[in-house]
Amino acid sequence: MSYYHIILEVNDHISTIEETRDIELFDIVELQPYLHSILLPYFNEQILELDDDNIEFKDVLHLEIKQTLLPINDLIEEEQRLLPSDTDVTITAYEIFNNRDLSIDITTAVFDLLEAVKIDPNATI
Repeated sequence: MSYYHIILEVNDHISTIEETRDIELFDIVELQPYLHSILLPYFNEQILELDDDNIEFKDVLHLEIKQTLLPINDLIEEEQRLLPSDTDVTITAYEIFNNRDLSIDITTAVFDLLEAVKIDPNATI
């Protein structure tokens, strides 16, 4: 079984200061529910619909889709256990995503498939 992780870096308009924030959706077993809310809208440069937030395409600075074979917390725990006991380093999801042995970046593959099948963003599945 594979687990998918969607990571978005977006502009944050909560204050008058220009800031960014990360939105992380970890341990997704089925990408299909995110097809119409995030992936197709991003692909078609439309508003992305998240649970408590709608994000304008222009505010998305970066989107990545990662794939792992285990849930992210299991991978973090395993990598943390492999560190020497006197090490004061904390493994995070970003270290897992940067390790090619533990995760695969499938962003390009997903968007290539969306381009190939030309799914209508207004169609229902």
